Amino acid sequence: MNWNSLRDEVFKAFQEYGCFEVMFDKVKPRALHEEMKEIFNFPLEFKMSKSSTMFGYLGQNPALPLYERLTIQDVLSHGVAKKFANLFWPDGNPIVCDMVLSYSKQLSMLEKTIRRMVMEILGVEKYIEEQNESSNYVLIFNKYRKPTRDESGIGLAPHTDKNILTILFQIQVNGLQIQRDNGQWVDVEFSPNSFLVLVGDVFKAWTNGRLHAPIHRLLMSEKDEERFSIGFFTFPKEGYLVNVPKDPVDEDHPLLYNPFDGIKHIQFYKSEVGQRAGHDSLKAYCGV
Repeated sequence: MNWNSLRDEVFKAFQEYGCFEVMFDKVKPRALHEEMKEIFNFPLEFKMSKSSTMFGYLGQNPALPLYERLTIQDVLSHGVAKKFANLFWPDGNPIVCDMVLSYSKQLSMLEKTIRRMVMEILGVEKYIEEQNESSNYVLIFNKYRKPTRDESGIGLAPHTDKNILTILFQIQVNGLQIQRDNGQWVDVEFSPNSFLVLVGDVFKAWTNGRLHAPIHRLLMSEKDEERFSIGFFTFPKEGYLVNVPKDPVDEDHPLLYNPFDGIKHIQFYKSEVGQRAGHDSLKAYCGV
């Protein structure tokens, strides 16, 4: 398939489903996962001492009892991977640092390629450099344990991602579901070594609603083994004002969103007002 045909397919998938599956063999997520899995097996007290919403360990949340995660914020910035490794391995871990950096660099190139495809379709290629320079990358390792008989199987409640794009790799156990427009939940069946690319609220807004940000959730059952996944997230830099270009706006597509700070939208979403707005938090925050 040539570039133009592939570009069209990507755009159509984002419009209809808000996501698509891609095969990408330039990284080794399973090898990286095996290295990072060691951290989840560390004593709870030690993990909790490294707890942070932006950097390090997060878990033991009563609202999400099945869920734990390790976060590397701004993963491609100089020294960040080393700083993360030093949190959990006092003598450092050069192997993990190299694997984290290699994985993140390759996925950042894939992400930029996908964004370029969308921007070419919309005729806004002139913003590509600005988009790249105003973005940060976050790497998150997720773990979900199976529920006990008395627990809910909800690993993550229904939500849309609050970022630009997400590239997700799932390790063995399924459980991710996407909600269609008719309210039906559809299981995501990952092919071996494939990635799922999802549109986030920020990219939906920047394209003036031309793309669909899918509502998704994670379910676990008593029969499941532990589930692991690796998420690569693109966010706008703090303080950057997301502004819908003039090109996607016309008589058939009137302006839907006022300029907004993507990070402040996340803070709004976590507020009482934002929680009441639910999946419409972006519209409540900056809708025209």
